Amino acid sequence: MPSDRPPVVLEQLENAVSTLRPIEREVLVLSARERLSNREIAARLGITPQTAEHLLAKALRKFDRALERQERPWWRFW
Repeated sequence: MPSDRPPVVLEQLENAVSTLRPIEREVLVLSARERLSNREIAARLGITPQTAEHLLAKALRKFDRALERQERPWWRFW
């Protein structure tokens, strides 16, 4: 699926990640970098798989919005 977004630079990724809570950041890293399933993330962090899934979805949503805000200032959303 092609994206109409311009390429993202490292600084933008770091800024977007900084908007996440530590637990959201940890779940995102475990999922994306270490390729762990929700069940494996839950076991590692001592949470339920449903909580891991919820946190991952929330982290991805916040991360995406943070990247979008960097591309378009708030006044351009209207």
